[in-house]
Amino acid sequence: MYQNICLFGYLALFSFNPGTLAAPGFSNVNLDKRWFTLNPSPEAGGTRPWPGHKLKYKFKDENSKSKLGELVKEGWKLWTDNGVDKANIDIEESAGSPDQEVLVIEVTGEPKAITTVGSSAQPRMQFGDSDSYGLLDKTANMAHELGHSLGFYHEHQRDDRDEHVVFNCKNLQDWSEDKEKDGFCTELMAAKQEGWSSLDWIILPVTTQQPPLCEKSDDYDEDSIMHYPGGAGAKKPFIGHRKTVLGRKDNPDESFKKNMKPSSVDVGRANVMYSTPENKKRDITKACGDEPPAEQPPPEEPVPEEGDEDDQEDAEEDAEDEQEDAEEDAEEAEEESEDD
Repeated sequence: MYQNICLFGYLALFSFNPGTLAAPGFSNVNLDKRWFTLNPSPEAGGTRPWPGHKLKYKFKDENSKSKLGELVKEGWKLWTDNGVDKANIDIEESAGSPDQEVLVIEVTGEPKAITTVGSSAQPRMQFGDSDSYGLLDKTANMAHELGHSLGFYHEHQRDDRDEHVVFNCKNLQDWSEDKEKDGFCTELMAAKQEGWSSLDWIILPVTTQQPPLCEKSDDYDEDSIMHYPGGAGAKKPFIGHRKTVLGRKDNPDESFKKNMKPSSVDVGRANVMYSTPENKKRDITKACGDEPPAEQPPPEEPVPEEGDEDDQEDAEEDAEDEQEDAEEDAEEAEEESEDD
């Protein structure tokens, strides 16, 4: 594998059904640019959101648990502190067994991280215990990887990416003219087979299951924690800053910033994807950028109109008269009964 090139990465893309890939030898699909999250596979063991509102995980060995145990909790805290409802989705350490869906987390000495997208038959994460890659912060890197495990792809690999950013492929550290001729910048399967860093930048032909809930769900989210900073994976000159790989549409040399926490759109996506039935309406409302409707107060008692009070008093007097008449009739009936 390559070092100091791959910012993050994931493996689940290539466990999808052939129909979900648009590459030589595969069928094209209609891409939904909204909410770039996984499309659940109907096959047993296929990729899907985590069941039971729990992302269960365990560590491959004691060394991994010792180095990453607290980091996993800190990375998840970035999601919950920014609005993910634990009633919708939470993480849970589990001993696990071969027949359970449990994310297996392994620490590595390499400056990179790789995570399967969503739950599957063998979900896994390999995480480099270093601040020298990605967001240059282990907690933010872990939050990014947990985003993959929740079911998120990279925002900058959406099918409409080129409407919003410029991919300066030649600025990737391992680019060469010969590689470009072989599809370095555009061919997903070639990048996978050759181990090229461009795998993390080429547009993904994977559709999302999320419905078009609102206009906001079409927005390109440059604040997403699943969006790479502009200089990630770039060549670094002897003097000066890294070159720009992801540049702005109006200024290709201007890099995107590092996103150190999940955005409000990330949080909205996660809450809707895992929403409980009782939270669904609220979570959809929040995800669309509006506060949920306030609870309506109980209806007030109608205020009597002018003249209504007199009518009410007359009605009360009539009721009292009727009760008195009934009591008198009862007394007379009792007296007649005693005379007999």
